[in-house]
Amino acid sequence: MAYFPMYINLENKKVIVIGGGKAALRKINSLLYFGAKIAVIAPKICDDIKAIKGINVHESNVALDILQNADIVVAATRRPEINAKIGKYCNDNDIMVNVADNKDLSSFLFPGVIVRGDLVVGVTTGGNSQAVSKQIRNMIDRMLPEEYETLTRKMGAYTELANVNIKTPSLREEALDELVKTALSNKCVLDDKKANKILDKYYREDAARRNS
Repeated sequence: MAYFPMYINLENKKVIVIGGGKAALRKINSLLYFGAKIAVIAPKICDDIKAIKGINVHESNVALDILQNADIVVAATRRPEINAKIGKYCNDNDIMVNVADNKDLSSFLFPGVIVRGDLVVGVTTGGNSQAVSKQIRNMIDRMLPEEYETLTRKMGAYTELANVNIKTPSLREEALDELVKTALSNKCVLDDKKANKILDKYYREDAARRNS
């Protein structure tokens, strides 16, 4: 069965990553942008992980009861039997866990991620093929110019204005759709003067409908 794409707020969430090699490094790099508090535990941790600012590194064996303090656990050691032990413990104790080499023990998967500010696109094949996920992720990455970051931020502000000033839901949807289409026709750039002109048109239409 396919996985449901659920986005969660990781800011200040406690994430424990078990493992100190390349697999752990990939998981850490995926999490860093989203504000998680990351602790890495492994008997030996690679220099690339040690060089990452803002994470806690502990070169030691992991005691399973430490995982009770975590919101999320990532098992990414080089030993499948240890990863499986961590995965089973987390599942038994209702702790969200990703087991790097065992999707059946994972309560969530890491998608391929494309980030443009607050615009985040995730791609997963349900753990079936990292190669397919990578190709689709790269394809989408090429399709989304950096300007989408600014457009998304601006549309957040315009959506707030529309919610306050356009009471008719269908008109509000039309207004916001027109703003986005206008931006897309101009290389994702939304001119403030033009945007306000579009909104004013819908403000007047909304007022006329409610007063008729």
